[in-house]
Amino acid sequence: MFGSSSESGVDWGRYERLLPREIEAIKAARSIAYLPWGALEYHGTHAAVGLDGLKAHGLCCALAAQEGGLVLPPVYVAANTIKTAPDLSFPQHSLDFAESTLIQLAKEYFEQLADEGFKVVFTLCGHVGQPHYDLLKAVAAEANQHYADTHFIATSETDLVPEDLFIVNHAALGEVALLMATDPDCVKLDRLPADRTPTLEDDAVWGPDPRTASADLGQKFIAGFITGARERIHAVYPPSP
Repeated sequence: MFGSSSESGVDWGRYERLLPREIEAIKAARSIAYLPWGALEYHGTHAAVGLDGLKAHGLCCALAAQEGGLVLPPVYVAANTIKTAPDLSFPQHSLDFAESTLIQLAKEYFEQLADEGFKVVFTLCGHVGQPHYDLLKAVAAEANQHYADTHFIATSETDLVPEDLFIVNHAALGEVALLMATDPDCVKLDRLPADRTPTLEDDAVWGPDPRTASADLGQKFIAGFITGARERIHAVYPPSP
């Protein structure tokens, strides 16, 4: 696959799968780099440990199919994961990096993408643990002061969907519905307990019961996200007439 043309007629592609000519053509049409930023983190027995990055990548691909631009592979480097959460005991299946590592990696990604000449770098944070999320937003704000020709956006789907779809959660209804829509093979709801409501302490589930999730609901989240994300991008980089 060297590129894609969506139903809307927009050219976009997954950066790592493209040859130089295709990259240059897509970038000339719409100079946006989408950077999904995830984590390798325990999301219960019912969801893949790469949920945050898979979710962010799927959302970026859906957005690019409407807006144009190039989607980079997910970054799976996160700080403040559930591995280090106080009063919880999920020591396995999560990688937790130093905040200094996160900051340095974000700075270098932004520097490299500015050097590539992108007009917008849209970083979608699938992992919104704190201060991880605020650190990425701070690095993006700093980059906006440093690089005059590139605008950096660091955000998450929870900041872009309408209020009636807003769900802050971990491995619960919102995240699982999105994963069911983007990567259905990465969800096994039948592995949740059948005789009780899943909890944060026992199941790493924080938020509405994921057993009520569906791919259809995930598609509603995706549609709301695309609307909010395009508004955010157009505010700094309007489409050509």
